[in-house]
Amino acid sequence: MDCTECHNNNQFTAGFSKSVHGDNGCTSCHRPFQSLDRHISSKEKPSIISCGTCHSEIEKEYKTNFHYLYEDFRCQNCHYEIHSLKKQLKGSKIAIVKNCTKCHANEQYASSGHSAAVLKGNNDSAACSDCHGLHDTRVYHTSLEANMSEAREFYSKKCMSCHSNQKMMKRNNLSHKTVEYYEETYHGKVQDLGYSTRVAGCADCHTTHNILPRNHPDSTINPTNLVRNCGKCHSGFHPRFAEYKAHPDYRNKNRYPALYWSFIFMVFLLLITFSFFWMHTLLWWRKVYWEKYRFEKLGIALESSLPHEEAIQEIRRFSGKERIMHILLVISFFGLVVTGFPLKYHSTPWAKALISGMGGAHNAGLCHRLAAIILIGLFLYMIWLSISFIFTKGTGMAGMRGWKERLFGPDSLMPNRKDWHQFKDMVKWFFGKGEMPQFGRWTYWEKFDFLAVFWGMFIIGGSGITLWAPEAASYIYPGWVLNIASIVHSEEALLAALFIFTVHFFNTHLIPTNFPMDPIIFTGRQKLEELKKFRSLEYERLLSENRLDELKIKHPGIALKIIASMFGLSSLWLGIIFTLILLWTFFFA
Repeated sequence: MDCTECHNNNQFTAGFSKSVHGDNGCTSCHRPFQSLDRHISSKEKPSIISCGTCHSEIEKEYKTNFHYLYEDFRCQNCHYEIHSLKKQLKGSKIAIVKNCTKCHANEQYASSGHSAAVLKGNNDSAACSDCHGLHDTRVYHTSLEANMSEAREFYSKKCMSCHSNQKMMKRNNLSHKTVEYYEETYHGKVQDLGYSTRVAGCADCHTTHNILPRNHPDSTINPTNLVRNCGKCHSGFHPRFAEYKAHPDYRNKNRYPALYWSFIFMVFLLLITFSFFWMHTLLWWRKVYWEKYRFEKLGIALESSLPHEEAIQEIRRFSGKERIMHILLVISFFGLVVTGFPLKYHSTPWAKALISGMGGAHNAGLCHRLAAIILIGLFLYMIWLSISFIFTKGTGMAGMRGWKERLFGPDSLMPNRKDWHQFKDMVKWFFGKGEMPQFGRWTYWEKFDFLAVFWGMFIIGGSGITLWAPEAASYIYPGWVLNIASIVHSEEALLAALFIFTVHFFNTHLIPTNFPMDPIIFTGRQKLEELKKFRSLEYERLLSENRLDELKIKHPGIALKIIASMFGLSSLWLGIIFTLILLWTFFFA
């Protein structure tokens, strides 16, 4: 039976033989009828065979399609010219855009931007199906009100898949590093960690359709529209807040000179600091270890210069207040490291695991701010103690008298000329050119540790507060300062963490004479023999001032010893483990 004897109009005959279904008979889509007479009299219509009978994979995808689930669309709703449907090769994106815009208004979805470029023949540009899928259009595609996090992550990945394609971007005279630059911002880092709900994805700034270049007056990222665009998420900011760079390339000196030089300065600071102190540490360790080995080889056991009873007598080196301050400092420091570094190294597995363990990026941010408050409180209290130490004799001129002597005296942490001489003598001792210098209450490296906190607090604290309240900060300086604050905060944090975990840990705990841990800062006590051996100038001063007796103190109780050891060793191991993680990240991640 030839169906076209009756169905002979153009709808059924014009293009069917050359269509994609031209080799199929009518009964491949229409079920046979029972009675020709009843069919001719329209009393029996052949039912449609499901397209999924042949297109099973597409049918499986379409079962999850928004149009199927919520609009009850069938194949024919899009493939309506089924009898003349031809296979699309080149230019297939044009057909998709034209098809979609028959329902979705052209002005809203395809008058400009990606779809307009497709219609002009640019097959690199995204058609509707590139973002929404062809037969598996996601349920949340029309709105970000539901499934916000999943939708934002899904669509941002769609944007990134094209805009990180080097060949495609080069063909279209666009930068393929736009995605990389975005991922170096706070927005990009949090999104990469998997918590996109609270940060801007691509569509939040560039919108979803009719995306226009920056120089177009209707573009959402045109300078005249940026304040309104930023205002969709942020509030209470100065208009110059919109000068923030969303895709900054801080290695581009010509385009971002302030960011470039900030980055170079921080890199230079890290190189200088670690080149000096790691060399200092290495030479120190070699000298002590070699000397210890030589004594062992010769069977030399150094004897105490004090009688046994006096040698084991302990004196108070740190007060209870100073020990509590140090414990709080340790807690706040590790809190900042554990909650902050996952953001810096957001793409690593350990960063994602840490953030997940803390219940997400939002909780990590809250803990980070809590640790920062403790650290800022300690810093302010330390400033008050420093001022009280210098002007300790009272108010007015009475308080001023002798401030220079106290500032540069033996109890002060302010560097003086003697520190410079001790450093030179130390270097000579490293190379066997002299004796190890004698030290007083504070050594030159301890003074550096103390003063580095002041530098660090101004840099990392100032930048941290700026990033904490960016809208308020915009009333003081323009938005691009937030980019600089981000660079400075991140690199200074790396400097502080590595310095503490390598240099400070070695100077205090890991040097062979103190290994595995020096508990003085936790117990507050030091044996008189150790004081005489390692702080001989301080010993002589206390002896000459008849102050040794008033500083004598009993050996700590067993409970304090256990707690001090557990806390100190735990902190030490945590720092060492974190250092190893960072090294793995630098070289392998």
